[in-house]
Amino acid sequence: MKMSNNTREEMLVWVGFAVSFAIAFFVIILGREQLMMDQVWAIWTIAMSTGFISHGIWHRERIMTFGGILSIVVTLFSLVFAALLFPMGWVVLGCVVAISGFLSHSRFQSLIGVYITLGGVITLFSVCVTGSALSALLVWMVLSGLIFITVAMETKNPVVHFMGACWILVSVTSYIFYSELMLSLLLVTFIAGTSANFLYLYRLLGRTPKIAEIFSFATRALSLHGLKKPIDQYRVLALLIRGNIGAEDVIHDVITRLQPRCAPMLLLGPTAPMQLRISDNVKVAWITTVSEVSAQKFTTLSPEDPSSVSIFLNKSLETLPSEVKPVILGDFLDNMIPHMNESTFYKFYSDLASTARTLNYTIVFIVKADIHSEVEINVVKRFADVIIENREREDKGKLVREVRVSNLVDNIHTDWEKY
Repeated sequence: MKMSNNTREEMLVWVGFAVSFAIAFFVIILGREQLMMDQVWAIWTIAMSTGFISHGIWHRERIMTFGGILSIVVTLFSLVFAALLFPMGWVVLGCVVAISGFLSHSRFQSLIGVYITLGGVITLFSVCVTGSALSALLVWMVLSGLIFITVAMETKNPVVHFMGACWILVSVTSYIFYSELMLSLLLVTFIAGTSANFLYLYRLLGRTPKIAEIFSFATRALSLHGLKKPIDQYRVLALLIRGNIGAEDVIHDVITRLQPRCAPMLLLGPTAPMQLRISDNVKVAWITTVSEVSAQKFTTLSPEDPSSVSIFLNKSLETLPSEVKPVILGDFLDNMIPHMNESTFYKFYSDLASTARTLNYTIVFIVKADIHSEVEINVVKRFADVIIENREREDKGKLVREVRVSNLVDNIHTDWEKY
């Protein structure tokens, strides 16, 4: 299964920042004997602007792309004609990032823009008064810590929040007492914080986190925002999706978060087995009216016969070893609901949920909420321990994805939040 578009875009943005900073780092290393301090700061300004240009391109934000280019132009112009004014590149970039965040209703992005603008103004003042940007180094380190804290607030990550606070504390303390060790101590702080975040994600997901889950905000709707324990420790989960959010992506997302001890079973509906990469040891049933698929490596069941689904589940569960944790997931309800009246659906769904709790296995219902009635969706919610709603809507010409969580097990209840 390919990576979701949101995750891919976030990863490409991070790659853009990483490449631009890597190039800046090597340029500074190679030219450290010839470069003046102001030129070094200007190189970092250009690197940061290049990263935001990448952000603007991949997220289709023209104002961000234009702002990054304008920041580079202002920085280069200042170096040639008025070297002391090179911090204006930071000011231009920060203002554009803040404006872009305001227009997209992203408080997280707006705050980062404000921090960059503030750092640029202070650096400009420092250069004009002392003739050097070195005295503004502490300010930038404190602002970097605030950026870590802002990111943590957006992603609901307590480890990154604590790392940001430690970053500020180490910056101030080392600058006062051991200024020559400040960068080394900050490097140690960053490594320790990154390691702690890795362990935090490992405990949260119940497995080794992937690179995309460490650096991408797109994955937190399911993994960070909704669940505090591995999926197999819950009994009934309802993942409701609205808009252009593919059920196959959600199914793959859940499968990749299962621990090795789990035995997934797929009950598919609108999502065909051919749309997923399924290992041979996964039991699959396709609840569909499509005929002539008996030669495939899965069972076909009629959506008009709810008892056939129960029989398939019972037989499949009986074949599993006692030490494994069964996890049943799929979008089969989307194909079954149209063939049942309200009372039949209520009985069928409540029996599935009650059986999962009685036999101590996990069942994950993925339902396209905008194709069913409110009554049917309320039935799905009624018997779920965890409800994670994902929706896509248009806001001022841009598609916005939001998540809302009601987790009775971990006592987590949120309003709609962007991701």
